Amino acid sequence: MTYQVQLTELASATASHLRVHTSTAKIGDAVGQGFKELYEFAARSGAVPTGPPQLAYPGEFEPYGEVDLDLYLPISRTPAANGDVDVVELPGGPAAQAFHRGGHEDISAAYEAVFEWIHEHGRHQAGPPRELYLNGPNDTSSPADYLTEVVVPLRRS
Repeated sequence: MTYQVQLTELASATASHLRVHTSTAKIGDAVGQGFKELYEFAARSGAVPTGPPQLAYPGEFEPYGEVDLDLYLPISRTPAANGDVDVVELPGGPAAQAFHRGGHEDISAAYEAVFEWIHEHGRHQAGPPRELYLNGPNDTSSPADYLTEVVVPLRRS
């Protein structure tokens, strides 16, 4: 698959946040359960989701091992933290962006395209890469129809 990478501007957003530790073999289940917790937190606190759920890799990603994931759900207000869920401000700013259509098991090619673009354009990463789930398992039964935005925040030039 060929990816069109472009420069975009991320808006800052208030988001509920949950850190999840899992194995790479169990990422799908961990992400699904984590997003369920974030949506339940929003409903309990009277906050309305204002954007797609997001995932970030705060550390190194090892394809066959343990991994930490930061899960985010942009929300309309700033309720008090509850249990493992807290509320954070996702920073805005420039980012390299590509859209991946299809199952998440093939998303690494989108990351490769984005990081190649960053290198070719002399830009520098300013934060962990994020996946924004625009269309996924709750929206369609076919993984071929999933749509994920891959963004890598950049330093201002």
